[in-house]
Amino acid sequence: MTTPWSLNRRLSGRVLGLVIAGWLATITLSIMALNHEMNEMFDQELNVLVEATLLFLDSTQDGVIPRSLGVETSDGERVLRILSPLVPPAPAPWPSSTVDGYQDAPGWRILRRTAEGAVIEAAHTTTWRREEVMEAASALLVLTLPLVALLLWGLRRIVTDATRPVAKLAVAVAVRRPDDFSPLGAAGLPQELIPLAETFDAYLARIEELRRSERDFVANASHELRTPLAALRSRLELSADPDAVAAVVTVDALTRRVERLLQLARLEAGVGIGRGPTDLVRILRLLIDELRPSSPHPIHFDDADLESLMVAADADALAILLRNLIENALEHGTGEVRLLLTPSCVLTIENPADSILLPETRFSRGDGSSGVGLGLSIVAALAKAIGVSLTRTTRQQVVRVELRFPQFETE
Repeated sequence: MTTPWSLNRRLSGRVLGLVIAGWLATITLSIMALNHEMNEMFDQELNVLVEATLLFLDSTQDGVIPRSLGVETSDGERVLRILSPLVPPAPAPWPSSTVDGYQDAPGWRILRRTAEGAVIEAAHTTTWRREEVMEAASALLVLTLPLVALLLWGLRRIVTDATRPVAKLAVAVAVRRPDDFSPLGAAGLPQELIPLAETFDAYLARIEELRRSERDFVANASHELRTPLAALRSRLELSADPDAVAAVVTVDALTRRVERLLQLARLEAGVGIGRGPTDLVRILRLLIDELRPSSPHPIHFDDADLESLMVAADADALAILLRNLIENALEHGTGEVRLLLTPSCVLTIENPADSILLPETRFSRGDGSSGVGLGLSIVAALAKAIGVSLTRTTRQQVVRVELRFPQFETE
């Protein structure tokens, strides 16, 4: 299974990584340039010091050095010494040299200049130079950190804003109901997402058209079959042939299936799904009175002494839902069907049975069933359509179906 990944996080990570890498490269190049420029500045300082010393020596009378200057350590990092041929040279922390110009010795950067009657040497320690460069680089880094933080924050906001249409499109698709085929629309989407939205809308339109064609076919076929089946049943009842009379049961079963196909087509088309009010007690009594004469098992109805109980459901849809459940219990059960109604709009239907399964697909059916699973499929779809909570449990070969109806509240 492929691990899901976030476009926002991936894009943010890569952009921020690129920015940080570019910033580090810029800082590195800046420090290299800063080191070069500051070394040139330090060399210029040595040159200015030597030139100033030469001017001082030239201004003295007869070129005489008023005093002998040796190594002036002060802080030990910047040194100036003047060598006179009349005075023994003071020791220096760098090797002696006879060549004028800039020279590098271990730990030192030296400038030597020979003038009339004297030699001038000025030097910096490389450690001091390096510390000065690092101080300047640290100051540069400290000054740029707030700008970098602002840049990273801004880039994150930009990436988030740029990917927001993708997130909105994903949420719009995720929260849609399975039966919602309305187009998403491409308004407000960036150019890159418009083809995706338009293609998705085209698929929705195609699926809706196919479902409409399926519903129309089922509804038309069911409607057209009702009249021939009624005529066939009438002729079979009038026939004296025992086989013809026995076929009436088969025709009745076929008629019920046609009726259920028509109910399913009407349900999927959203026809006749209102919000009541409907008297649940009256509906149950009418259904029981209609089913009891031909029922293979007794039907017991405990109405909790309620004369009426108004629920927020369409009467026709409610009748179809309850009829399918009771017929299913009678057909597949092995004993008395018990109905219990409570004032809190909860109806329980219990009956002993070997095995009854709510269908996982439209045409799945229980073991030994002669039907095609449409009844329970209609039950599940109707319960969802009219907002009825339906739960089924099986314990010790007793099937229990509990329905919670939305109670009708008067304003």
